[in-house]
Amino acid sequence: MTEYIKKAKVFYQERNINSWLLFFFLVYIIFVMKFVSISRLEDNFLFSFYSLAVAMYILSRFALAYFYEPRYTSSVKFSMGYEPTVTFAVPAKNEGERIRETLLRIIKSDYPKHKFDVVAINDGSTDNTLEEMEIAKRIAVERGVSFTLVNWKKNRGKRDGMAECTRLSKNEIIVFIDSDSFVEPNTAREFVKYFVDPGVGAVAGQAYVTNAEKNILTKMQSVRYFVAFRAYKAAEALFGMVTCCSGCCSAYRRSHVMEVLDEWVNQKFLGVKCTYGDDRSLTNMLLKRNRKALFAAEATATTYVPDTFRVFMKQQLRWKKSWVRESVKAGGFIWRKNPIMSISFYMGLLLPLFAPVVVVRAFFWYPIATGRMPYFYLLGLVLMAMLYGLYYYIYTKDRNWVYGVLFATFYTLVLMWQLPYAILNIRDPQWGTR
Repeated sequence: MTEYIKKAKVFYQERNINSWLLFFFLVYIIFVMKFVSISRLEDNFLFSFYSLAVAMYILSRFALAYFYEPRYTSSVKFSMGYEPTVTFAVPAKNEGERIRETLLRIIKSDYPKHKFDVVAINDGSTDNTLEEMEIAKRIAVERGVSFTLVNWKKNRGKRDGMAECTRLSKNEIIVFIDSDSFVEPNTAREFVKYFVDPGVGAVAGQAYVTNAEKNILTKMQSVRYFVAFRAYKAAEALFGMVTCCSGCCSAYRRSHVMEVLDEWVNQKFLGVKCTYGDDRSLTNMLLKRNRKALFAAEATATTYVPDTFRVFMKQQLRWKKSWVRESVKAGGFIWRKNPIMSISFYMGLLLPLFAPVVVVRAFFWYPIATGRMPYFYLLGLVLMAMLYGLYYYIYTKDRNWVYGVLFATFYTLVLMWQLPYAILNIRDPQWGTR
């Protein structure tokens, strides 16, 4: 386990008082600024109200996440040896450089060997992925781990690969692992704790960035991943409603997946077959059927992230398209859930749609109309970005927290412009990063 992950393990064990005091002081300053901006007559009330709503939405995620600490309703049963059977599912295309390590990490799991297996699918790879899988399979057999290898000569797509792994499995829990992600030995054990509750259909693990130290872009993504899981997913998990159990490392109850498998595989949106956003759509379908989706901070994996701006932007566009599609679908049933979660969901859906208008007003219309720079807006942006980075530092003590500040600013000024483009290109089924 890397030193980075060891530091992050303090999530539920160590809370730095001085850092938290600074965090809440910044929260106080932000709220004072927002209310002052509303009271200023020369400012447009609607834009000031929007600014307050954004701050409340983001801060509410931090606040809710603070209180998320899973309590296993049947912990006695778990302590008596609750060990459901587990299948690690790994579909892969052209991952010859990393797939062997991905599979070997799974094989080294400390879960009982007779209670877990591996199902791997070579999805029409044109490199040495199949050969690397075969090597991993031989090692697995030598170590007493059951390993099923399927070779598709023609590419069918990740969703079909995940579905085939589910069909081939005979076990109770399916753990989907991306072909460039690496689990820890205890990942399976940490996942199964949550499935003691029969109402749990899915559990998102905690993903860290393997190549975090490569450049500024990967460092920013490393902080972003941590906060996205530990704040946003933890906040949603408080209500049993994590809206996306990420594909890099998440577990599902197989029987629940089988109930929606055909619908999921054949999903269409605006008449076009869905070929991306597999994890978010599967989670969505389970939530619609009143299955709980939780977050397991202790079930960890590391994954590679894009290290070039071009690939990163393509990935972000694909993620936004799936977010739009699945948010529209979820909007039809979320209102029946917990009212706090519902309000938070709809705020998270509506606020980003108005963000480009707000930024244009702040940086273009306001200076022209008033002859003044938007210092108040800029200060609020910097303070919110500081909170983002500070939240990361509190739990990791990692100096890379400054890249969290940079990412939050980058997202507000650059990435938000992808959303309108994603909406206009929502019917484009291209994967985008290959």
